[in-house]
Amino acid sequence: MNYIKRLQIETNNLKDIVYRKKKIKGKIVWIIYSDSLTSGSSISDFIIKSLDRLNKITSINLASKIKEDIYNFKVIEIDNYNDMCTYLHSGFTIILIEKEKKLLALETKSSNKRSIGIPTSEIAIRGSKDAFTEDYQTNIGLIKKRIKSNNLWIKEVNIGKYTNTIINIVYINGKADISLVNKIYDKLKNTNIDGVINSGTLKNIIGESNINPMPTIMSTERPDRVCRSLLRGKIVILVDNDPYLLILPEVLNDFFKTSEDYSGKPINTSLTRILRYLSFYIALFTPAIYIALITYNQEMLPTEFLINFAMQRSTVPFPAFFEAFMMMICFELLHESDIRSSGFAGSSLSIVGALILGEAASKAGIVSPIMIIIIALTAIASLPFNEYEIFNGLRWYRILFMIGASSLGIIGVVFAFIYFIINMISTNSFGKPYLTPFVPTNFTKLKDSIIRINPRRQ
Repeated sequence: MNYIKRLQIETNNLKDIVYRKKKIKGKIVWIIYSDSLTSGSSISDFIIKSLDRLNKITSINLASKIKEDIYNFKVIEIDNYNDMCTYLHSGFTIILIEKEKKLLALETKSSNKRSIGIPTSEIAIRGSKDAFTEDYQTNIGLIKKRIKSNNLWIKEVNIGKYTNTIINIVYINGKADISLVNKIYDKLKNTNIDGVINSGTLKNIIGESNINPMPTIMSTERPDRVCRSLLRGKIVILVDNDPYLLILPEVLNDFFKTSEDYSGKPINTSLTRILRYLSFYIALFTPAIYIALITYNQEMLPTEFLINFAMQRSTVPFPAFFEAFMMMICFELLHESDIRSSGFAGSSLSIVGALILGEAASKAGIVSPIMIIIIALTAIASLPFNEYEIFNGLRWYRILFMIGASSLGIIGVVFAFIYFIINMISTNSFGKPYLTPFVPTNFTKLKDSIIRINPRRQ
């Protein structure tokens, strides 16, 4: 029973771990479980009663007999201390038998998991209303419920010196790139880290280093989106205790698509995607173009507009760049407050804050009314994207465009745009060009890019 003494020492005699001793056919049998992770009724009904019944049966190998006759649907045979600790801290009950090398791990997890709810960060307008939970087995079930195929393969790996978190790599054999699957699996398996608490940690582990702030991995809580990605040959990564799954490789065009795009007519879907691309470039260019026109290129404005803008800015003591930058900081603060606060309080704070702050700043002559309109338009155009990393990427590029506009006017905006395009073209998403299917041009995938063509005509 050296395992028991070692476990007691390493856990500092943790009261949560229960050690129960029974005597069966003259042998000492230890039943070990973590009280907070296991179901007491399962241990009592399936394990204790089964062990009591074995007292009436003669058997040479008690471990084998327990494994055959125990009233439990999942029994795993283990033979080392590390595996014993892993299963113990995962909600299993461990059975140790005196003078026998084999140990048994019986699943007796308590039902302390959240039920399946509706998506909160990705609103489902049409389609399924279920969302992933923190339990990885439930999440796998939500995927298997939709993809009923033997080709749905799953690779499992445990990461974390202290957390020993279960990571699942899910893909469809025959559609996904097997070399990429193996590369990700090897990278995760060889990762030496103290712990993985959520899927965001994995983004930094498996993500490729580049200077492009735009994301190459998508996170989602919607099973229908995950299954659609699997059918397109994507790879999905599940992290235990995290309701957000990772999809890769993702290119820029993938972030302009939603699950609802495939529920309507292609002509309507195409219009919606055009609006998303338009909003992306409005959020990117609007402040920079305004700064360039006000600061350097006034001749490009009609005389009436120029006079109007000059009158509005006559009381503003700051340059256009500083004015825009200050208003952007205010908006970002309101946006962060809205996200971090509770639903009702956050919405009220952002609406009231924006109205009061904008009106007060305009009356005080700190900013011009046209600047408030420019920043409001930019903010609204940034919101159609569910992926938060897209929002963050737009922030950095917007500042770059504003610096170019305040330095060289429209020419500076053009130079910033050239840098933006070069950066996008030079970025690879796990070996896949980031501007696929536009650069390089893939005519087959262009049918489901900005303009969606009816599948019957493809």
